[in-house]
Amino acid sequence: MKYSNSELIVERYYRLRKWLVEKDVPILPQNGKRFWGDLDILAVGDEVHIISCKDFLPSNKEIDRVIKNLENAEIFIRKEYNYLKNKKFKKIYVYGGSGKKSIEKAHKNGIETIELKELLAKYFKELDSYLSKMNFGRTDIGKGKRYTIVGELEGLDKFMSFLLNNNFINDETVNKLLEKNNIDKLSKPKQ
Repeated sequence: MKYSNSELIVERYYRLRKWLVEKDVPILPQNGKRFWGDLDILAVGDEVHIISCKDFLPSNKEIDRVIKNLENAEIFIRKEYNYLKNKKFKKIYVYGGSGKKSIEKAHKNGIETIELKELLAKYFKELDSYLSKMNFGRTDIGKGKRYTIVGELEGLDKFMSFLLNNNFINDETVNKLLEKNNIDKLSKPKQ
């Protein structure tokens, strides 16, 4: 199955935070209703995050489906994942593009919204923090680089660490988004 950009970033962000992540969780019919669907991401850590991911929401009518899906997902997960029932649940909509009315409607329905570029900046910070810890105290980090050890990484994390390490990522743009969310800046390359 093809994943959207937002699903890839959401999954890796939560995994770097050491949360348990399940993708494409089937949501089965409840109380005789004829609804069936799936939840893009279920993330479990200190809280339970039920996450719908959309790279682009083509119309304001689509947000009604997102809202209904998140409501059904919460009911299903509270019922079927009994061991999570005492945790705080949060419904989240991650989007690459969406209309203002859709965002307002999501908020009115108790759904937190996160623009993909802001989550991407947070992901970069989590990846940078992870790699900085892994490379702490190393003296063999080359000039202009942030890290030397990235070998244990796979997939998206390995690719993004390459981009960070070789200055293909615009630190200023990422740091502005991090600052907007009261998060420390990315580490600096070795001078």
